[in-house]
This record gives sequence, structure tokens and C-alpha cells, in this order.
Amino acid sequence: MILIGNNMSDSVTKYFEMVEDGKINPIEKETWIYESPDGGKTVTVRPFGGDVSDRKVIKHPVSNIKQKAYRLLCEYDEEVIRMAIKIIDIGE
Repeated sequence: MILIGNNMSDSVTKYFEMVEDGKINPIEKETWIYESPDGGKTVTVRPFGGDVSDRKVIKHPVSNIKQKAYRLLCEYDEEVIRMAIKIIDIGE
């Protein structure tokens, strides 16, 4: 147990909370394999030694259009983006 002063660290406290909530089974210590066939855009997980068909996708690739939209949101302020939406909606 990790103690900081008289308190457990936040991560240890969170671990015990998750055990109490049944989200983690401390007795079941399964090892997982994380794989990415496309350099990190898609990530899958499966039990160590498990069949490849047991894989579950835990991260999906972000589409090119979504990446561009995020870039637009980062580069321009809200007023400019709202004006662009109006222009698209009414065709000005």
C-alpha cells in the first residue's frame, strides 16, 4: 500500500473503489495484448494467449473529415465558425 502522509495515493484509493464496485476482480489477473494494425489509429485488445477472434476494438480511427473539423475548431474562434455555418446553411 502506498501512503502519502497519512493518506493513500489517489491511484491506490481509486483501485480499491473499483474493487468494491465490482469493476475489478483482484483475484483474476489476466494479461492483455494490445495491438494496432495501422500505427495507432485503431487499437484492439485480447487476452494473452487468446484467439485473435476474441479481439475487441477499444479505439476507432478518427476520420479525415473529423480531423479537419477539429483543426478548424482549434484555429478559429466561435464567432467565425458560426458565421461559416450560416453561410453554408443559407448559401451566401
